[in-house]
Amino acid sequence: MNNFITNIIDNDINNGLSINNIKFRFPPEPNGFLHLGHIKSLYINFTLAKFYNSKIYLRFEDTNPNNINIKYINQIIKNIKWLGFKYTKITYISNYFNLLYKWAKLLIIKQKAYIQKIYNNKIYNINNIEKSLFIFKNMKIGKYKENTYILRAKINNKSTNYYLNDPIMYRIIYKKHLFTKNKWCIYPTYDWAHGQSDYIEKISHSLCSIEFQNHKPLYDWFINQIYNKKFNYIKPKQIEFSRLNLSNTITSKRQINILKNKKIINNLCDPRLCTITAFKKKGYSSKYIINFIKSIGYSKRNNNINIKLLELYIKKKIINKTPKLLVIFNPIKLTIINFPKKSIEWIYIKNHCNYPKYKIIPFTKTIYIEKNDFKYKYDKNFLRLSFNNYVRLKYSYIIKIFKIVKKNNNIKKIYCKIYKNNTIKYNKIKSTIQWVSSKYNTKINILLYNYIYFKNNKIINKNSLKSIFVYGDISINNINLYNIYQFHRIGFFYFFKINNNIFYFKKLFFLNP
Repeated sequence: MNNFITNIIDNDINNGLSINNIKFRFPPEPNGFLHLGHIKSLYINFTLAKFYNSKIYLRFEDTNPNNINIKYINQIIKNIKWLGFKYTKITYISNYFNLLYKWAKLLIIKQKAYIQKIYNNKIYNINNIEKSLFIFKNMKIGKYKENTYILRAKINNKSTNYYLNDPIMYRIIYKKHLFTKNKWCIYPTYDWAHGQSDYIEKISHSLCSIEFQNHKPLYDWFINQIYNKKFNYIKPKQIEFSRLNLSNTITSKRQINILKNKKIINNLCDPRLCTITAFKKKGYSSKYIINFIKSIGYSKRNNNINIKLLELYIKKKIINKTPKLLVIFNPIKLTIINFPKKSIEWIYIKNHCNYPKYKIIPFTKTIYIEKNDFKYKYDKNFLRLSFNNYVRLKYSYIIKIFKIVKKNNNIKKIYCKIYKNNTIKYNKIKSTIQWVSSKYNTKINILLYNYIYFKNNKIINKNSLKSIFVYGDISINNINLYNIYQFHRIGFFYFFKINNNIFYFKKLFFLNP
């Protein structure tokens, strides 16, 4: 492995860092599900940990009690295991609240932090050490209301770097914490707690996406204030890599919450989202997702990725491994005049990449074809079923329209003739269409989805999710759950449930079926 991150780490080793002291972490906030953008960070951190045979912690950044939810913690753990990554142990920033509070007092004593009072919409800075310590203690034991006092770092309130403008370290929040319960009513901010937790855990290299580049001076400043070689001789080093920006999908928690409030989506497993949980429930393979991220590589330059690229990557991987089925979405009925009324002809079909080797489907006097495969008037450019056109039924006969019965300009019946394959010249057949028996078929429910927003990303597509019933050939009765299948000339679908003899599928890609 050779990239700009390993070059930095190798240089640190050459300058005296023991390879045994290399350690990484993946630090999600437990306020939402992981999405495709997180997978790049997961991949980089866990791959480097494996390469250097080092420890890696899964650390939950639970500094804000308003946003913590156990369902997100559990789901993130499941997601990481599903992706095949193994962590050394799970930690929480809340484990370090006592030490963070102690260090905050140290900064007050060093005059590197001060209390700020907010009263009647006016702000007062308290620079006296004893008074600041007294107020900070009273903040901790709950003597003040929310939004009345905060603790700020004293750096440079005129800095051009926003994050160095005397950032907030502690605020009062009266909210029961998931783990510490009611022990605390002041909570550390992310910027104060994040770097110090790296320091406590002896993380050697703090890997993060490029949007945290402006945080780096603050990250280093905080650690320098509390650095004590006896406590920990390793100063974590922040290294930024390119962010994975996604188009044609939604990752913003704010946007997702808007959609939830408008009842456009019910949860973060919605197939229109690109959360890891949604990918899993749509039937995506973790191996293909990881290999796709691997193909993007390491860089400092941001990656702008259309979600279609992931879909095309997966499609390329599965197209020759996916069993095929005959399915009709919009049926139109054909009657075969030269086929016996009560007869059934069983057609043996060699399975495409599936076991058993063959499947059988019934051909009957009446069949369904797709409405889009039929046109009443002859059109030389329309190569499917119309007057004067021969069309091949997939795996079966060649057919041609014999007669169409209309009433009040509505088509009532379509009569066709079938022909043996050797009775028509091969070059006359321009098209092959799918079909199923109208008498013997399988009922299928399909969940279809499209992009939630139209192209300008402002107008919500209220019809982006729908459920429909279609007809499938009876070989579907023998297929396996949790597998991907290709519907002829339609697309790829994931079979995830059977209930009351109804087979339930989900569309696999945003790409049109």
